[in-house]
Amino acid sequence: MIKLAFTGNPNVGKSALINAIAGSKLKVGNWPGVTVEKKEATFIYKGEEIQLVDLPGVYSLSPYSLEEKITRDFILDENPDVVINVVDSTNLERNLYLTHLVKELEKPTIIALNLYDEFDKLKYKLDLKEFEKLMEIKAIPVSALKKTGITELMDSVLEIKNEERKNKFSLPFDKETSATIEEIAKNIQEDIEYNEVLETYSSEYLAIKIIEKDSHLIEKLKTRFNIELGKKFEKEIEKLETKYDNDSETVLAEQRYKKINKILSKTFKSSLKSRLEFTDKVDKVLLNKYLGLPLFFLIMFGGMDFVFSGSAPFVKWIGRFCSNFIGKYLGMLVEGTPDWINSLIIDGILGGVGGILVFTPMMAFLYFFLSILEESGYMSRVAFIMDKLMRKLGLNGKSFVPMIIGFGCTVPAIYSTRTMEDESSRKLTAAMTPFMSCSARLPVYGLFTAAFFGQKAGIIVASLYFLGIVIAVLVGLLLKNVKGFKSENKALLIELPPYRIPSLKVVLSSTWTKVFAYIKRAGSIILGIMMILWTLTYFPNNGDANNSYIAKFGHSFSPVMKPTGFGDRWETVAAIIPSMVAKEVVVGFLSQALPLEDSEDTGSEEEVKTSIGEDLIEQVKDLGIAVKKSVVGIVSLDMARFKMPTPEDIEEEGKGIIRATFNLWPNDKLGPLKAYSFMTFILLVVPCVTTLGAIKQEFGWNYLWKVVGIMLVIPYVTSTLIFQIGKLFV
Repeated sequence: MIKLAFTGNPNVGKSALINAIAGSKLKVGNWPGVTVEKKEATFIYKGEEIQLVDLPGVYSLSPYSLEEKITRDFILDENPDVVINVVDSTNLERNLYLTHLVKELEKPTIIALNLYDEFDKLKYKLDLKEFEKLMEIKAIPVSALKKTGITELMDSVLEIKNEERKNKFSLPFDKETSATIEEIAKNIQEDIEYNEVLETYSSEYLAIKIIEKDSHLIEKLKTRFNIELGKKFEKEIEKLETKYDNDSETVLAEQRYKKINKILSKTFKSSLKSRLEFTDKVDKVLLNKYLGLPLFFLIMFGGMDFVFSGSAPFVKWIGRFCSNFIGKYLGMLVEGTPDWINSLIIDGILGGVGGILVFTPMMAFLYFFLSILEESGYMSRVAFIMDKLMRKLGLNGKSFVPMIIGFGCTVPAIYSTRTMEDESSRKLTAAMTPFMSCSARLPVYGLFTAAFFGQKAGIIVASLYFLGIVIAVLVGLLLKNVKGFKSENKALLIELPPYRIPSLKVVLSSTWTKVFAYIKRAGSIILGIMMILWTLTYFPNNGDANNSYIAKFGHSFSPVMKPTGFGDRWETVAAIIPSMVAKEVVVGFLSQALPLEDSEDTGSEEEVKTSIGEDLIEQVKDLGIAVKKSVVGIVSLDMARFKMPTPEDIEEEGKGIIRATFNLWPNDKLGPLKAYSFMTFILLVVPCVTTLGAIKQEFGWNYLWKVVGIMLVIPYVTSTLIFQIGKLFV
């Protein structure tokens, strides 16, 4: 098998190029022991099995981020047969810095000049032969979008692989710096202590990393090879820094860029028709000191409207399909079985799988929207706009994106923390994000505000959204200096790529990969917990919720929850358990637990019998209607998804549920305060099992239990304070 490692800056189209080469979607997993995505694809080319590994997008190979460590260690330790350095051909100066760092690793390398179709449109010119000569690397113009240059690239891979030679590149440094590198390299070669090290790393590479004071390599020399570097070579480094009056790392970086500019001055010519000029003009508006933030919120507002208006009809259709079609015929299959088996299959298993599928359209639309922002080049600018504000929490601008997503759904918000540089920043952001009030909480707000607050419902709901933001900020301030959450407080170093029209194929491919990964990863966790919830609600009295284990839990913990105000009713205490499965479940649970007013059943008991074919046709028609409603919702910018449910909407959850909810505290002047305390608890408590699954997937069990602990303590303390202080004014 031939192993190819694809490396390059972010947003240069590595994943798209791999898809174009292999003709299949990437397999997504995680690198061992970390949460950074690992993407691979395998295919056959001219009788050779070829493995393509998509390394994380990086700007350098210094050990400042997890992605940089993974990329460098893979190339050095895994020893791929060929490194494909993917560069944005329309932005050569910035991209070729990484190319020089890859050269220093002395591995067989090919430059893939991606986006060459755009390069030609801009009327840029590159003397390819001279460029290859000066870079000492084969360079192939390619376009992942147009699928051009793919054959030439793969043929070059086979040629280099069959040459079986070790690359020896010239270094891009001046005479004095090169002399220092050679002096240190010679000392390393003569020191028998380094014999084992030199089997993996060249002496020149070790010398460069020692001059740069590379902490990752120095630590590896100590732990892996038992070499304590100490102050060895300190004189040589100080001499270099004194000569150039700068730190050694900057000295080498400046000389690399000097070499790049020299090569491009001899080989590259641009035209007046520059996409960068267009980008600069757009950025003057979108990154404007006064307009940048309002325009960002306007874009996000429109994006969230697209997500919820577009996905809502499909969410409802999947819910009906699972219950009316799958549930119907699955029910026929289990007919005659014991009641507990019937309930386990219908309520436990089908309910769990349905719970996963119902989320899928929302996830698909959200990932589609985020992919457009990413491919267009705007997402990196969001981090730039919000950087100043987020720094007060010890984070940088990238942390803001997950929080915005959290108002729609916490699950993709947790996954979106992957864009951040260090693990501590990710963890702090992930601890704050669940306090954003997601749309799943709205039915609970709607029920209790309709029952206790009437016309003031809108103000009450707005206050809950604001409260969630305040609590998230306070949690961030509290945790930012705690070990494990304390971020490295790095300056925001981010490329602002030129704007480009997103490729629909790339966007759809990215969306499908992420949605499929979501279903695969979160599915088993949700299904397992849903079955646990079914057990708690079904036993020991065969489906009688009022005498179930959950009801017993409510009675047992009512005294503990009494300081919150709503703890005097077991129903509200017991509702906390299903709320952690899914917030929407609270309304359905209360409709079962609370005594509802009787009403005559005016419906006919006779069922209309239909065949599976007729039912399937009906479901297809319903899907067509859902598609139409989705298109209309997107075009009309219908914000109904954001509106609080009306009393009529909530009544559909169960007859008389609003009146029954009011009867929790019917003649109690503290009733509204208790209701507000309960809504606060639902706002701040563990959001849902899907979110827990995402957190576990991203950060592991240890971190998950920390977050769960935080989201159990904070709602209890906050609800208690609200009730205890509030009753002084009632």
